[in-house]
Amino acid sequence: MQPLGILALFFILILTTHCFKGSESTKFIIKNQCSNTIWPATLAGSDSLALSSTGFELTHGASISLNIPSGWSGRIWARTFCSAVSGKFVCNTGDCGSGAITCNGSGGAPPASLIEFTLARPNNNQDFFDISFVDGFNLPVSVTPQGGSGNKCQLVSCPVDLNLRCPYSLALKGDQGSVIGCKSACVAFNQPQYCCTGPYGSPTTCPPTRYSNFFKKRCPKAYSYAYDDGTSTFTCSGGPNYLITFCP
Repeated sequence: MQPLGILALFFILILTTHCFKGSESTKFIIKNQCSNTIWPATLAGSDSLALSSTGFELTHGASISLNIPSGWSGRIWARTFCSAVSGKFVCNTGDCGSGAITCNGSGGAPPASLIEFTLARPNNNQDFFDISFVDGFNLPVSVTPQGGSGNKCQLVSCPVDLNLRCPYSLALKGDQGSVIGCKSACVAFNQPQYCCTGPYGSPTTCPPTRYSNFFKKRCPKAYSYAYDDGTSTFTCSGGPNYLITFCP
């Protein structure tokens, strides 16, 4: 059997490196800089496997690191004002209805600030991510790529507490009467002109409203309603990790 030439070995090395790179996981570092304890949760998309943790507690200043497989898509949010009631774990915002700290495949009840990801699959070197208030807001949040490249590979942040200025008709109040969440108009009113459904089911027939503009004015990089794609979708190439910070 003839030994492989130097050029053949070179191409095998490139191919092997590419294959291993494509199978590497991405790291999400989730940090709580809020003054109170929060309970972040994860939900995988229909074509992705659930992560190793679907819900956990983070005290002030604490963080957790999760390994995310190539090609994963899904969302992350944080639950607030949680406690055990009659033996079940419940939260005033973002509750997933599981009765436990883990959400086990259930999404969070709005209003909740969402962080959405679609990570690159092998042979496709681009991640997509965004912050969304389409279902409303409960906590300030930021996403910081650690590494990566591209014009839209950048810090995305909503560092302000929108609950403090939430319009009365969108406000979710807690047990003490303070605003703990700010609903989107779709969630609050369930009307097609706010949900971009029915005759309003396209970008041309569903423009921004005064309610979506409330969110957009204060957090211009976050989704304020369903068709807010142009200024709210971000991409990274090169397989970066991501720091997700609540109350940045």
